[in-house]
Amino acid sequence: MKKTLLFTSIVFIVALTNFSFMAKPENEAKRILTKMISSVNGIKTIVYTMRGLERIVGMKNLRGGDIYTKISYNSHKVYLKMITDPNKGTEVLYVKGERNDKALVNPGKFLPTVKLNPFSTLLTKDQHHTILSAGFLFTAKVAEAGIAKAESQGKFDEVFKYEGDVKWDGKDCYKMLIEDPTWTYTTYKAKPGENMYTIAQKLLIPEYCMVELNGVKNFEEDLGGRTLKVPTSYAKKTIMYIDKQTYLPIYQEMHDDKGVFERYEFYNVSVNPSFGADEFSEKFSEYNF
Repeated sequence: MKKTLLFTSIVFIVALTNFSFMAKPENEAKRILTKMISSVNGIKTIVYTMRGLERIVGMKNLRGGDIYTKISYNSHKVYLKMITDPNKGTEVLYVKGERNDKALVNPGKFLPTVKLNPFSTLLTKDQHHTILSAGFLFTAKVAEAGIAKAESQGKFDEVFKYEGDVKWDGKDCYKMLIEDPTWTYTTYKAKPGENMYTIAQKLLIPEYCMVELNGVKNFEEDLGGRTLKVPTSYAKKTIMYIDKQTYLPIYQEMHDDKGVFERYEFYNVSVNPSFGADEFSEKFSEYNF
């Protein structure tokens, strides 16, 4: 009997000792988001089709379409092709430093190819973002800034929640819910030369919010000197599905105080494919410039 009690006591002490030295389990939401940011930052080239749906002033429902996209982050090269109406067939090619930093645009419908500033009204009409924002990099920046802000306030678990697994587009994904309890509106006084794009990149907020909240007419407009109403962070609530294989946020749904203002779905994503030497040239055989 004494031996049994002694053995039980030893087992209990060993178990207690092991428990006390066990590492604290890593927060699953933090692990997933850290992997997502790392995965995005590891992208050198990417190909995907994106279905974008966006809230546009004066329109009742979200509006958008499907866009086939190629990106190389070496010198920042982007090729886009609209594959649904109303602009089906339109092609856009942008290579930083070429054509005086203008994009080559084939409007299709027997119209001539033109060169346009990426902020041109013809390229950004009824769009939330410019072609310069294509890809996942801005999403990762927003997430990284959100994590830093939440942790500085001791609110990570309140803001970022892993809500289990979902199957989306045939892929196993982590479902992440991000809710910013401090989200509200504030003001920002634009400096000379700043436009919607540069301010959005600086404050990590949606570009199009400046149209809705301030009546800004276009992305090219110099907003210097204007005091703008802006949100304090990108979204009040965000829902993400993060692919378990690639750790990319292939479904993103953003809400503000009015409801959903953006939804982006990514299909047929290929990470770090090899591109031909002329793949970001107007002479590439598959393009129609």
